[in-house]
Amino acid sequence: MALKEAAIYLQSAEDQLNEASLALEHGRNALSVFLSAMSGENATSALILALGHKPSKKHRNSIVLYKLAQTSPKLKPRLIELVDFMKKLEPHITKARYPIRKGPELLPPSKYYDQRIAQEIFQFARKGVTAVKEVLSTVKP
Repeated sequence: MALKEAAIYLQSAEDQLNEASLALEHGRNALSVFLSAMSGENATSALILALGHKPSKKHRNSIVLYKLAQTSPKLKPRLIELVDFMKKLEPHITKARYPIRKGPELLPPSKYYDQRIAQEIFQFARKGVTAVKEVLSTVKP
């Protein structure tokens, strides 16, 4: 059951990454960032499920992965890499949805995220999802 759920989470991650690419192509930078961050969260949720644990319900899979790294010596280096991956993406799950304070100004995400930032986050998410897939390929059912 956990591997079936993991496969669905991974498919969601890949779908979100594809949607993030389309949003980026159409200048929807905040949407692209949000979808990129969500793809990372869903990919790491797939891995956490495949390892027999529950993903975070508070957009903090980095914490779950860190705890798993402490109890999985074989996977520890890869899980720590994924902790760093999620630490970079997790803030954007909320920042890309709500107004952001930049100095004295309050900006909507559409004014905060430019194409450079959105492209950077998208590329980072794509690499992270690939890394998750590599780790998943080593997990035995």
